[in-house]
Amino acid sequence: MTKEEKDGILSVILDIPTPLKRVKLAPKNRIEQLLIFLKIKGYSYRMLYLSGLKLSTNYRLTAISNGMILKSAKAGDMDKFMDIYHQNIYQMAGYIAAAVHNKNEETPRYLIQSIADEFTNEELKLAVKDIYRRLDVQSFFDSTALVRSLSLM
Repeated sequence: MTKEEKDGILSVILDIPTPLKRVKLAPKNRIEQLLIFLKIKGYSYRMLYLSGLKLSTNYRLTAISNGMILKSAKAGDMDKFMDIYHQNIYQMAGYIAAAVHNKNEETPRYLIQSIADEFTNEELKLAVKDIYRRLDVQSFFDSTALVRSLSLM
């Protein structure tokens, strides 16, 4: 186990926000894009942090992962699940953006685009591993079991 992996596990246990990268945000809409083009407004930058995932975010990320697992199982490449995932850069960027956004609403498209533009492929892989490590699968399955037991009553 490398020092980075040990630090990553420790930050997950202690719920320390992990800085990912400072990115140049893509324009949110056409008006902002026009203002940047006319040099009236400059690009905005934001430091992306990965913090403890909320239950709703945990649910969304688990659903994304399960969808990819099912697709790879249908193709007969269950062992290559992470390879398939890493080949799709936009899918990884959406996964990272959902974890960074960490709210019970749709992830902003400008955030996904910014991550896809600014992160290298290796940085994307490392961020996805860190997010996957932060997925609290036990609390997710406990909550779904509780909802199921309540619906059966």
